[in-house]
Amino acid sequence: MSRSTSRKSRVRLGRIRSAMRQQSQYWKMYAAMKLRRVRVPAPLVLLFGALVSFFMLGVLMLSVVAIDIVTTLFLLCRKLLGLSRGNQGTAFMPRS
Repeated sequence: MSRSTSRKSRVRLGRIRSAMRQQSQYWKMYAAMKLRRVRVPAPLVLLFGALVSFFMLGVLMLSVVAIDIVTTLFLLCRKLLGLSRGNQGTAFMPRS
């Protein structure tokens, strides 16, 4: 490949990059302009933020509970099948 070809391809890539950069700047400006026109009362924004935070907290709590349940079932199945390491007791009370 000659030098002029690589220079042309570099110039072409530079043009493509600058065009993409300009396009992303355009969309950022467009979104900023649209958001400026929207008038939302501050209490409504606070209420929405509080609802989203409570929803996220609930999802986090549910995921912790789900992980706990799955882990407990896994350990119980291992004990019932006798696959546990060592003699750590049984899943049920032993008969004596």
